[in-house]
Amino acid sequence: MKKLRIFLLASVALGLSTTSCDKFLDINTNPNSPTSATPDLILPQAIVRVAALEPSFNNYGNALVGYWANAGGFSGWGSFVSYNYTTADYSGLFSSSYKAIEDLDQVVIMSEGDASKAIYAAAAKVLQVYSFQNLVDVYNDIPYTEALKGVKGLQPKYDKAEDVYKALADTLDVAMSTLSANSTSTQFKAADKLFKGDLTKWLQFANTIKLRLILRSDGKVSFSNTSFNSAGFLKDDALVNPGYEDNSGKQSPMWGSWAYTPSGANAGSTAYIPTHYIMAMYDGTKITDPARVAMMYSKGTSVPRNQLGYQGADAQKGVVPCAWYVYTGSSPSKAGAAKIGILKGPGQGQPLMLAAESYFLQAQANLQGIVGTSADAKANFENGIKASYNYLAKTPEGTITPGYNATTFLATYISDNATSKLVNFDACTTDEERLEAIVTQQYIAYNMILGHQAWFEYQRTGYPRNVMPNTLANNKVCFSSFVSEATAADKLPTRVLYPESEFRYNSGNVPTGVDKYTSKIFWAK
Repeated sequence: MKKLRIFLLASVALGLSTTSCDKFLDINTNPNSPTSATPDLILPQAIVRVAALEPSFNNYGNALVGYWANAGGFSGWGSFVSYNYTTADYSGLFSSSYKAIEDLDQVVIMSEGDASKAIYAAAAKVLQVYSFQNLVDVYNDIPYTEALKGVKGLQPKYDKAEDVYKALADTLDVAMSTLSANSTSTQFKAADKLFKGDLTKWLQFANTIKLRLILRSDGKVSFSNTSFNSAGFLKDDALVNPGYEDNSGKQSPMWGSWAYTPSGANAGSTAYIPTHYIMAMYDGTKITDPARVAMMYSKGTSVPRNQLGYQGADAQKGVVPCAWYVYTGSSPSKAGAAKIGILKGPGQGQPLMLAAESYFLQAQANLQGIVGTSADAKANFENGIKASYNYLAKTPEGTITPGYNATTFLATYISDNATSKLVNFDACTTDEERLEAIVTQQYIAYNMILGHQAWFEYQRTGYPRNVMPNTLANNKVCFSSFVSEATAADKLPTRVLYPESEFRYNSGNVPTGVDKYTSKIFWAK
């Protein structure tokens, strides 16, 4: 955790220097290099930092849960296809998340004792919970109670994942109480790069995160309070957009990671293509879905595909700039973005949570009696499908593209798949079948957008079904790597390892004996 204290150490050093050089600094003030900050200055960049992490988490889940595979003709995949992870693999998820959490903590600290800044602290706490849950879901036990003590806690203890989950829900309750008791301001609206000062949406976001904590814990956590704020749950996508544009350092994280750089170079490598498994959810093998597949892939169901880890001579090649970029005209170009789908354009918002996820979580909760009743599950299930369609139909500016109608889509989708229990909720006869339908549709909605959430749901529920044994002939029913070294029945790892920096700087606390093939996150099946 040593790296996580750089900001605070720098702050201490700065404080010492300003004390000893007051007169010098009085006559050499640089207004472009402030020596102090306020919540309204830190919160916007902290929100953007959280959003910037999402593509890394997304990519972490994409390969594990069968959204993308290696294209033919490329080598050097190593642990990404073998799952033989080292302490270097995905280590940035750990360190970068704590840096974002620390920024948010500065907002909380600076807001203490100032009633006019209370909503800044509340929003920061909600985002801290969001980030901490991602860490627990990747690593299980993590530093929490001692994680933000600065120079007084350079070697923080690790807290049990179950205890962290409980504390996160408690923090959300405190944040929601504050949000409910306060009103927004012009200043907060300008600083809020997520909901533009809409406190109802912040409450709905917090409620939905809390619902996800409760559902995912699967009865293994004794929460202090399992009720929710009266604001309800998210009804629209939670998109961060500080004003992304097609300039260096200002592009949307997703666009910059996969589509084009500001100079026009291809950012999304042709080494990545969809899997046979995910395409089976669109091409009629499992589900027929011509509408969404046309919004997502450059060549629809004709896009090249492969199974992760397969490098035979018949492995298909990639396309330029990448499979998930839909363009107008006869050939791809930066200016020819169709402005729909996954990669809409450099100005698109970065999702933290989709409205589709909110509805699907509610549908799961309906089945369990956590919220509403089982009779509500169908409506939330179908609203989740429509919300998935609507997100893909949105422009970079966040409005639905004219001509795209989710209600019409849903009717056609159910009609085309009338006998499928994964689409037609009325065809399901048991709650287990209903759960499978809900989580499978979540999986489709997360495709290349929030891949890590699909991976977590698979680990928890076993859905969508990943049929074994893993042979190339089974590439439409199995998403495990063709060259997996994992020992589990599904040939998938159970987790990644703690980063090497923790063993170097916090060796007395970092959990030992963690195995990438057998050590499970506490909520996993």
